[in-house]
Amino acid sequence: MNTLMSRSFRTGLNVIRHTLSGVGLMSTLSASLYAQNRTDPPDSYILTVERCVKYVEGAQWIYRDYEWSFSITPTPCARRTPPEGTPYLWDELSRDYSNSRYWKNTHGMRHQLICHLAIARDKPQWNLEPWRPDVGYEKTLAAGCNHVTPLPEKAP
Repeated sequence: MNTLMSRSFRTGLNVIRHTLSGVGLMSTLSASLYAQNRTDPPDSYILTVERCVKYVEGAQWIYRDYEWSFSITPTPCARRTPPEGTPYLWDELSRDYSNSRYWKNTHGMRHQLICHLAIARDKPQWNLEPWRPDVGYEKTLAAGCNHVTPLPEKAP
């Protein structure tokens, strides 16, 4: 009797396995089991970033030291923005303020913005200056967000 029950049980399992394979579920189950057992490091990860309803409380172009400067008053939420969230802040700035005739040197201004988030997020205003040379983020950060010396030009 025991042998008959185990044989019918195995037959039932085979029918279920065959049915699941027919609709593609069995291969999905075995593929996910394989993926969980891999020892390779993952090549991606899920990142959750807080999005602000509004990043800029106010912004205006000011003339100081004979140069134009874009003075931004960020919202408290913008001040908490991690480095991974800077594209959202930059998108709001460029969407709402890039139509100004003073808006130039987009890469340099973006590097200054990221620099302010890294070392000066608690300043009342962040001043982005399009006249400053674009020297890359590392040099902008090393100069306290206010780089004045351009990169040397390559000789012809």
